[in-house]
Amino acid sequence: MASIVCRVQYLEDSDPFICTNFPEPRRPPTVNLEENLPLSEQIAGIHKLLEPPLKLEDCTLQLSPSGNYLDLDSSLAEQRDELESFYEDVARGRKPILILRTQLSVRVHAILGNYVLKKLYNSQGPELRRSLFSLKQLFQVTR
Repeated sequence: MASIVCRVQYLEDSDPFICTNFPEPRRPPTVNLEENLPLSEQIAGIHKLLEPPLKLEDCTLQLSPSGNYLDLDSSLAEQRDELESFYEDVARGRKPILILRTQLSVRVHAILGNYVLKKLYNSQGPELRRSLFSLKQLFQVTR
């Protein structure tokens, strides 16, 4: 089985109103991903390596810097057509970066949940403007 060496980071994005998060750790560790094994069977190892403050069952993988999400039910080989730049980087000897983050559906659910409503209801002035701006940005990104 062929393996691909990738660098991995996580993004703590559980609070939709914080826009200043950066991927951690700053120096991403490497992980060997089996090209023909579904990513759903490999994500637990990445989660364990990074020890992020995210629930494993809520996590997904995103390519950096393109922002494309990987299909966890498929292997990298099965997604090869959608991952041209990823495989070009590998062919050039580069180690692509994968970001472990909260699934989009979980983040949207958090936005639409009570947390957001309470946050908006209890905010005033600049804090309310920041919250509304963050909400606007999030919905523009999810289109």
